[in-house]
Amino acid sequence: MTKGCSAPLDHRTRIGQARREKTRERLCEAAIMVFAERGLNGTVIDHVVRQAGVSRGTFYNYFDTIEDVLDAARVMLKRELVLLVKDSVDFDRPPAERVAFGLRAFIEVARQNKLFLEFSARLGHQSYSFSNLLKETAPGFVSSAIEAGEFRPIPEGLIFDLMESGAISVLRRLMDGEAVDVAAFVAAMLRVLGLSYEASVAIAALPVEVPQPAEDSLLLRANATWSASH
Repeated sequence: MTKGCSAPLDHRTRIGQARREKTRERLCEAAIMVFAERGLNGTVIDHVVRQAGVSRGTFYNYFDTIEDVLDAARVMLKRELVLLVKDSVDFDRPPAERVAFGLRAFIEVARQNKLFLEFSARLGHQSYSFSNLLKETAPGFVSSAIEAGEFRPIPEGLIFDLMESGAISVLRRLMDGEAVDVAAFVAAMLRVLGLSYEASVAIAALPVEVPQPAEDSLLLRANATWSASH
C-alpha cells in the first residue's frame, strides 16, 4: 500500500523539481538577454521578470538580488562555453596538448563573443569557480596530464584556480582593447605546470580551430543582442 501511494508523490516531486529548474533557467536566460541589451548597470529586477514573463514574487523564490541572478547567468554562459570547447577537444592528443587547446579555445571563443567577455571580465570570480565547472563538464581534464608525468603533482583544484585567474586577467585586458598574445599566456601556464620552455612554446603555438556555437545557442543569441545594442 505504501509503495503504491509513494510512486505518484515521487512523480509529482520530480515534475515540481523540473518545473522549478526550468523557471530558474528562464530567469537566468532573461537576465543574460537584458544584460546584453542594457549592460550591467542598466539591468534591474523589473527588466528581468518582464523578460522572463514572471512576477517579482517568483523571482524572489529563486534569487535575493539582481547580483545573484547575474552571477547565476554568468555560470550558465560559462558552462555553455566550456562544454563547447570540451566537445571540440581531441582526446587522442597528449594531455598537455589538450589542456593548451582548451585554454586557447576558451579565450578565443570569449574574444569572439563580446557579451561573455564583458560578463566575465566585469563579474570575475564569484560564487562558482572554474574548478567546479571543469570538474562537472570535463572530469580528468588536468589529472591525466599529472598522471602522465607531464605536469607537476600540483593539487588539481589549484591548477584550475591558476587557469581561471590567468584567463580572467586575459579577458579583462581584451575587454580594455589591449593586444594579448594568447599563445604566450598558454606557454607561461604550461611552464608553471612543469613543462620545459621548448615544449611549452611548441605546444602553445599549435594551431587551434576555434569552435563555433550552434545558431540557436544562448551564446550566439545573447551576443547578437549585445552587438545590436552597442
